[in-house]
Amino acid sequence: MPSDVVDDVVVGAGVVGLTTALLLARGGHRVVVVTAEPVGGGSSGRSVGVISQLHGTAYRRMSGETARKNAAAYRAMNADGFALLAGLLEEAGTPHERRDAYLVASRPDGATRIDDEHLAAHRAGLRLEKLQRADALPFEHFGALRLRDQIRVESDRLLSALAIAAHEAGVRIVERERVLDIRVHAGGTNVVETGTSEYEGRHVVLATGTPILDRGLYVLKTAAYRMVAVGGTSGSDALPILTALGADGSTTVAMSPDGHVDAVGQAHPVGVGGSEARRADLVEETLRRFVPDFVRTDAWSGQDYRPFNPIGFVGLLPRGGGAVSFASGFDGWGLTQGAAAGIRISRDLLSLPRPDWATTIGRRVTRAKSQGIGLVADVRAASARVTGMRRLAPADLTLLREGQGVVHRTDAGPVATSRTGDVIRSVSASCTRAGGVVVWNDLESSWDCPVCGSRFDVDGSVLEGGARGPLRPATAPAAPEESAGH
Repeated sequence: MPSDVVDDVVVGAGVVGLTTALLLARGGHRVVVVTAEPVGGGSSGRSVGVISQLHGTAYRRMSGETARKNAAAYRAMNADGFALLAGLLEEAGTPHERRDAYLVASRPDGATRIDDEHLAAHRAGLRLEKLQRADALPFEHFGALRLRDQIRVESDRLLSALAIAAHEAGVRIVERERVLDIRVHAGGTNVVETGTSEYEGRHVVLATGTPILDRGLYVLKTAAYRMVAVGGTSGSDALPILTALGADGSTTVAMSPDGHVDAVGQAHPVGVGGSEARRADLVEETLRRFVPDFVRTDAWSGQDYRPFNPIGFVGLLPRGGGAVSFASGFDGWGLTQGAAAGIRISRDLLSLPRPDWATTIGRRVTRAKSQGIGLVADVRAASARVTGMRRLAPADLTLLREGQGVVHRTDAGPVATSRTGDVIRSVSASCTRAGGVVVWNDLESSWDCPVCGSRFDVDGSVLEGGARGPLRPATAPAAPEESAGH
């Protein structure tokens, strides 16, 4: 039976979902949050807990792809998101640290990017200190930018604080229920369906990283990217928050006074570029340049969406009858932007005045350069549907080692077969959202779609992304003694 009708059903319990729910509830709305994972189980919980307004070379990119007023609005947006999270952490008494944040060039050819970012950020109103030599960084570098007094917090503590504050404001949080469909009725009551329940609300907020409704074609306006992280310990003196520009992208390092170290880097399109486990090794290799005695204890990856317009999307979902809001495209810097998205969405739904930055960003126009970036990425994603698969005999599949997966051709179409827990499982290799052929992720033991970024467990169930249906079970062409149920 449907639950009682509420004002707002929020789908997703990361920073966007919990911030939006909290602000709506404090504004007098009745709110329910529905999340497929436990609180903290999604992308926000897999971040390294850096709340900073220094976003790599974001302003450098914006200077070539959007108007200066939009970059200034981006700066103001992140300032508001930062202030909101900082205030909530203080209010909740959540342990966190104030640290300076640095952007550094770890190679001589990165010095120009440092200069460009400094100028572009200055024009947008973000005052960064430019340093030729930063004494706080005990390693070779070729220029640096510093932004003082940013925040380092354990991501699970941040999300727990948000969830507790939301609960105290009257928000109901439903965990471990994946939303399968939404029946939108403009001007009426909308129904959010999970596998076991229905939730009715006058408005729906999709805080799921990418909209699970394919309205507005946001699967084609953003590219799903994964960032690989390693965690461990060190006896070295704590570094400030550090983002280092290297030959293969940027790596962000965050250290705690107790010697715990997290680093994230190797951003890449989902399902593209080979072994994820190898990428974790490369992040560790980079980290050791800054923290030589690092001892790795964990490795994982998280997902975000890179917009082809250089600023993320927040607002009403097209063709949603004004009944569905969403947020997507934070390009790896989702904590301040996610909190700001909560501010904008909640103010709209509470009929409160928007911040000026929200109006400016909402009216921006995508330039031809950004459209070209999107077109190239979409062509690349479409090409991922084509693969040189071959047929594999049962004997070939029994040779799979623990933790391996392979996509192969059968008379019924492409099949994905993996071996985990010493069990061989086979599922359809065609993504249920965009039809892309999935790729094996050897770090997370998952099947990842390079077209839309959806991710699936070895049994085909949805782990992440816009897919609402699982991969279909397939008959494994394995020897009888190796076969297993699905």
